[in-house]
Amino acid sequence: MKRIVSVILATLLISIFSACSGQAVELTEQPALSPTATESTSTQDNSMPTEPTPKPALERESYSLMDIFGEEFNPFGMEWPCTVVAASFDKGAAKLDGRNLYRLLMTGSGIYACIAYHADVAGLGLDEAGKLELLEEYRTNGYLEFTGADGRIVTVRQANPDDDRYEYVEADGNQGFTGAGCVIELTYFVPDSDLGKYTQLVRDNYSVEGLAVISDYLNVETDFAECSINANLHKGSADVSVVYSVPNIDTVRENIAANVKSDWWEWNGNMETEIGNSDAAGYKLTFDSNSGVITVSQWTKGFNAPEGSLTALGFDFDEAGVCGVYEQREPHYISIAIRRPEWSEHPDGWNIEFMDSDVNGYSVIMWYYADEDRYDIQIDRDNVSAKYTYFTKGELDFCYPDTDTVRQMFNAAFGTEGDSFYHMPFELFMQYVKENYGMSVDELYAAPKQ
Repeated sequence: MKRIVSVILATLLISIFSACSGQAVELTEQPALSPTATESTSTQDNSMPTEPTPKPALERESYSLMDIFGEEFNPFGMEWPCTVVAASFDKGAAKLDGRNLYRLLMTGSGIYACIAYHADVAGLGLDEAGKLELLEEYRTNGYLEFTGADGRIVTVRQANPDDDRYEYVEADGNQGFTGAGCVIELTYFVPDSDLGKYTQLVRDNYSVEGLAVISDYLNVETDFAECSINANLHKGSADVSVVYSVPNIDTVRENIAANVKSDWWEWNGNMETEIGNSDAAGYKLTFDSNSGVITVSQWTKGFNAPEGSLTALGFDFDEAGVCGVYEQREPHYISIAIRRPEWSEHPDGWNIEFMDSDVNGYSVIMWYYADEDRYDIQIDRDNVSAKYTYFTKGELDFCYPDTDTVRQMFNAAFGTEGDSFYHMPFELFMQYVKENYGMSVDELYAAPKQ
């Protein structure tokens, strides 16, 4: 009986420890039983058990400002036929009626293209006539708003040249639209289950230590019950705001004004001041005496798009946002075009195009087809063309107009003999990408738009 009980206890303990650690436990064999397990215990080990050495807790990596655009916080993604310019999160504001909002801001010059695209991804299920009705509503009112099947709110407005949140865009002239382009704002209601990580995003980017200069007059510790964060790629700036409820707000303001050197002004009936820690960062304090709250806004300059994005690398996207092109014009023309299938299929089916207009007097152009992992490589000079299909682990094949012409032209361009030219165009492409972007061709192709 004791033998059976021992086995049961061992199994239970293994199950408990496995559940607590969150790791599966593999049993390679049944636990060995002591020869005395079936006998009455005649002796006991009274030595003190050795306590296990606690493992150090893993330090959580802090969220950065750029994380607000990442998939952990941004439910919409960044792959749009528009230019994403800003993202924000607001928590606990009375004007939001208890809702906590994430917003993504973007601009576009193709008004119909933007409206139709957002109607599709919002799940409205509209045909062409339905999309044109939305377009006409925008044309009449200069404003359009609809709610998607997933609960997102899509708001489309005319671009305003006086709005410094984005670069002013003009309409492309399609569908009779001239003048201002459009500004699109997507709104997502953050569920309570995710509120903790969004609050942590604010907490990780708000420096209480930077408020040391006013900490003698205001308790700068906060529970982040009401807070916000906004990052703007166009302006290269970000701000994180926290609201403090203060019973003696006028006394706090007077003490700060008397002891901290700063300028003061009135804005919308509230007194404001700014404490600049440096040219790159500082704090603005807004005193709302009627409500008894102080809003501290920490601002940061020099905040930019990730260095590895295609936009940051100098790629320009077409109106629909489905093809990015980089062009070098000196000392001779070189270009790279990227069109990933999740953006849109190219009519010719390729995903990368590389062109060098002067390889020892020849023009070389390559097209990459990702689904087949192959390149078609063409060479031109004096109205004569030759072409072959290239696989990184293949051999010369599929030549046009014939193998001899391919060998003659490519060998002349690359200074090679026989079939040794085979890898040369691809190596030229790899070298150009490495020297210009510091990455591989695969890394360039996988880089985000923005």
